[in-house]
Amino acid sequence: MKPSKILKLAFGMVRGSKLRSWITIIGVVVAVASVITIISAGELMEKQVTHEIEKLGGDVISVSARMAETDEKEPELTKSDFLVIKGIPSVEYVDRRLNLYSKISFGDKESYSMVTGVDPSVWPKITDDKVEKGRMLQPGDKNVIVISNYLANEEFNRKISINQVITIGNKPFRVVGILEKDSGGLASLFSGGIYAPYESVYDIEQESGYTVPKKKGTYDSLEIKLKENADTDLAVQDIEEKLRMSRHVTEKNQDFYVSSAKSIIESSKSIIGGITLFLSFIAGISLIVGAFGISNTMFTAVLEKTKEIGIMKAIGAKNEDILLLFLFNSGLIGLSGGFLGLLIGVLITQLVSLVMAMQLGMPFEFYVSVKAVTVALIVSIGAGLLAGAVPAYNASKLKPVDALRSD
Repeated sequence: MKPSKILKLAFGMVRGSKLRSWITIIGVVVAVASVITIISAGELMEKQVTHEIEKLGGDVISVSARMAETDEKEPELTKSDFLVIKGIPSVEYVDRRLNLYSKISFGDKESYSMVTGVDPSVWPKITDDKVEKGRMLQPGDKNVIVISNYLANEEFNRKISINQVITIGNKPFRVVGILEKDSGGLASLFSGGIYAPYESVYDIEQESGYTVPKKKGTYDSLEIKLKENADTDLAVQDIEEKLRMSRHVTEKNQDFYVSSAKSIIESSKSIIGGITLFLSFIAGISLIVGAFGISNTMFTAVLEKTKEIGIMKAIGAKNEDILLLFLFNSGLIGLSGGFLGLLIGVLITQLVSLVMAMQLGMPFEFYVSVKAVTVALIVSIGAGLLAGAVPAYNASKLKPVDALRSD
């Protein structure tokens, strides 16, 4: 029997049992749509997180103090650490940072904001932020600030302009710069910030009434920009070794932490990839359930078509013709479910992408994982063929006389 004739008969079998076929197809549709959506959403999130981390400082290394197991008091970063790092050949700039969450006042209104103390001679050289109005911080600046676009335009009931005064804690600061509006993404989560010369931050009074728990000459972190073409991994290793020597610690009781955008990106990819894999595995279970559904449908079809199989064999159909007929039937069910699942999965993925864009302020991006589409279609068709293999084999082995006798 010609393959075209067999395929035509297989189509007829699908149409002949529409309800049963569609119930089986729906199981495959749900499985394929789930796999495509989960993998595509995971890849999109990984791509966006990587992009946003790079925007926040893709070539910057951060050093911060951390409590070691053997420490009895909170470790600090000092001017000595600053000088050690500054002397490393691959380092171009080192920015001293202090961080403070403080009450801020403008006119008769109050709010709260993150205040970041920076080195005014270094920060403009390592940040990707740009000013929309005014200027960046400059060497020698004291009691002046650069504020985010959000704080200038949306935090209070009136806009803040250049040269106006904001009170931070107990100290007045003059606004000399307003940053450009965030383009969106993860950076928008950090909007509302204030940047001030770090030496002016030491004396800011916190909400509870005490001063910043840092002595002058100590820092919350040191932000490092490497020279062009410097190897990040080697630089991190060099920084750790030099600081261990100067701070008299070993790798075991190290009381500081060195991180780079590269390591953060790799960690985020690993976490997102693991979650995506786990969810894909769960969604993949529904493909197995769908395969059992196809197998059940094919066994039922064989029972219903037993007499027809006997007639076909009596007029010359071969065992392989019957085998191919039922394999084509099961393959068509898997293929139909795969393509419908593909369409629904693509649609859901775009809805997820749109929601992400709206929530994070990102531009909408049409995205579908080619890997997910390929795997889902191959698995759905393969599941159909494998699920139909045993029923098809049983059908092909039926003897014409026995088949014709069946009711």
